[in-house]
Amino acid sequence: MTERGRETSNALTEIRTVLSRARTAQRSLDEPTEYRLTSDGHRDHDAPRVEDPDAPEMRIALAEVVELLEGWERTGPPQKPRRL
Repeated sequence: MTERGRETSNALTEIRTVLSRARTAQRSLDEPTEYRLTSDGHRDHDAPRVEDPDAPEMRIALAEVVELLEGWERTGPPQKPRRL
């Protein structure tokens, strides 16, 4: 893969968006996010939150996505198009 960190295109924008969202999801999994449920099935807003039961697998999947897409990360301001 060639260095494309300063290039722009619709495809690069989409890939960079997915990369950004994957990193955001990784950060959100750093803390427990799920409410405990009361015996009648309602959220207990006073109890400490718990981790999603699939969080460990989610972390692994997100790490793989980030690793796959990092090569297209923006590395600087967009290059100005060359004039012919």
